[in-house]
Amino acid sequence: MSHGLSGHLDLVCAPDSRGVSVLRHQSFRAPMHLSKPHHDADTLVVNIVNPTAGLLEGDRIECRVSVESGARLLLTTPSASRAHRMRDGSAELAQQLSVESGGFLEFWPELFIPQGGTRYRQHTELRVEEGGELLFFESLAPGRVAFGESFEFRELTWETDVWHAATHVARERYRLTPESESVRTLRAVFPDAYYASGFILSPRLDDAHPCWRRLHELHASDAWIGCGRLVRGGWVIKCLAAGSVALRRTLGAMRAELYAALGSPAPSLRRAGVS
Repeated sequence: MSHGLSGHLDLVCAPDSRGVSVLRHQSFRAPMHLSKPHHDADTLVVNIVNPTAGLLEGDRIECRVSVESGARLLLTTPSASRAHRMRDGSAELAQQLSVESGGFLEFWPELFIPQGGTRYRQHTELRVEEGGELLFFESLAPGRVAFGESFEFRELTWETDVWHAATHVARERYRLTPESESVRTLRAVFPDAYYASGFILSPRLDDAHPCWRRLHELHASDAWIGCGRLVRGGWVIKCLAAGSVALRRTLGAMRAELYAALGSPAPSLRRAGVS
């Protein structure tokens, strides 16, 4: 039987008496840790830090983040997350993000890198009330490409459920193994394919907004983009890129377009002076 860390992260972001977004509640346990929060563009910026080498066999992490009405929160990570080789067991992450009406949450972590021999399972639950806003993006590397290791993980299982008000608007399920048809399809496009997925829920972005056309225009030979309307409340965006540089360039352009469409300045993902 594998033994690992049982970590958790619990955050509640709310406005204080001045209307400034603060962490009304925070609790975390290794391997999760928080850097000192700071404000940028009227948004509370919180970096999630894993001070260990990465996820190991047997690690189990639960994350719960709530944003109350009138609060704005950007949740990000300072560097890529890694999962290491596992002999028998796996690592797991369960995360639940919720946004009240009048609240705003951006979730924008760095790449997830599954190293050779990794088994990893992730379930994400997103709940956004009517009038709440969410920008949620995740990105996946094929492995340690610089070391000649690409799609050598053992198994990745990703599950995502999205609710807008009381409506279940999206359900994604996929299981990736090196020999699966999904991986073969990815590699037929780009041998070292990098992948990103995003959900955008906002009452300010309707079907006719020109940002969707501009996002499609970011499509390039080394980065393919697709976006589609959810049954209500928002959109889903997918990106497949030939490498990390193309993915980072495209995601940065996407983020700039989305914030321009929302009419808000984009808070920096890093504290000023930190690369």
